[in-house]
Amino acid sequence: MLEIQARPGVLVCEMDLALNTDHPLHEPASPGERHCYRRGKMEFSQVFELHWLDQGAPPARDATGELDYGSFDSFEVEENLYVMTGDFGHITVTALDLSIRLRG
Repeated sequence: MLEIQARPGVLVCEMDLALNTDHPLHEPASPGERHCYRRGKMEFSQVFELHWLDQGAPPARDATGELDYGSFDSFEVEENLYVMTGDFGHITVTALDLSIRLRG
């Protein structure tokens, strides 16, 4: 997770996403990588409840100098409730919509 932005009614998480081999934008992995990664945003809209607990350690700087909040340990969905855990802490979001957009 590279960035987390929370504002009224919206939660946006920017991250590098690993694409499955059947994704139309999948390409061979870059040298030194295990997967094909693309930068993207996961956006929860029409958020009516958000809790961010155990916000974890401060973000690290990766090899490119970007802030890095770590990866997901789990991501669970039950109707409009989304629960994410990782180095960034424990986030629960109740939202009417979730979209994932790749950059570019």
